[in-house]
Amino acid sequence: MVKVVMFFLILILTIGAYAQEFKYPYNPLTERDPLRPLIDEEGNILIKEKKEGSSFVLQGIIYSPQGSVAIINNELLHEGDTLMGQFKVKKIESNGVVLEKEGKEYFLKWEG
Repeated sequence: MVKVVMFFLILILTIGAYAQEFKYPYNPLTERDPLRPLIDEEGNILIKEKKEGSSFVLQGIIYSPQGSVAIINNELLHEGDTLMGQFKVKKIESNGVVLEKEGKEYFLKWEG
């Protein structure tokens, strides 16, 4: 009887060790929305290839002629603000944001 109890005790402890929760490192800023479909009704692929080198994620735009706000990498930014100490927010449009660094302009397109 003692051997049977010991066997089940060891079995339960072993199973408990394997049943630990797996923590998946999901970053909503850089990874695709898991609730959006991968293909449309016609079978066309909807996922876009990841572009290398872009460290900015345009999360949203609040557009108004009186003054617009862009959310980039969890920061609220207005025209004239600086991002990461190097990129100036030159213009916020309804479809994206124009950033400027050393006279060169970069356009972050809103894909939401």
